[in-house]
Amino acid sequence: KFVDVYGLRSLFPCFMKTPGKKVKRGGFTELEWVEHVTSIVSHLLRNCSGSQLQRIVNKFVEDDHLKVDRLVELHLYYLGKVREADKEIEEEDDEEEDEGEREERAYMKRLDAGLFTLQRLDYIILSVYTAGISSISERVKQLLNLKGETIEPIREVMNEYVKSLGDGEDNKTNEEKQNIQNMVNQL
Repeated sequence: KFVDVYGLRSLFPCFMKTPGKKVKRGGFTELEWVEHVTSIVSHLLRNCSGSQLQRIVNKFVEDDHLKVDRLVELHLYYLGKVREADKEIEEEDDEEEDEGEREERAYMKRLDAGLFTLQRLDYIILSVYTAGISSISERVKQLLNLKGETIEPIREVMNEYVKSLGDGEDNKTNEEKQNIQNMVNQL
């Protein structure tokens, strides 16, 4: 329904431009704003199909792929933040904790550094990259190459996300894991 009532007209300007230091009405920080907007876009891509999904994907082609540019820009920013957190985690190797506690603490620190938003961004990249529009996939590769990156970190982040979904017996979770894995294999 959101797509049908022209909600994309309101959503994508929010995606393209993050407001100032504090949004007056909502009180969100810039990072929270990006997290909320990317969550909405990723959920729309996950839950829409047919012409609604095509309308969302077509938004990424508009204006000479300007939204793809923003998507890759945000991906690189959050990837850098998560990599910094990984370095900090390696440096503070605590011998007193058992392996399970150490892994959980490291995962939580990575989430705090922006892993959740990076996962949402990479899901969006994965969805539009594998949507069958070759100009989008070429643009993503081109922008990553300009910054000295490859598609591999996206694959790694999404594989880690699939593992974090757990081994539940829920059909919806298993279907989501399979869907993401299929998209990762198309990279």
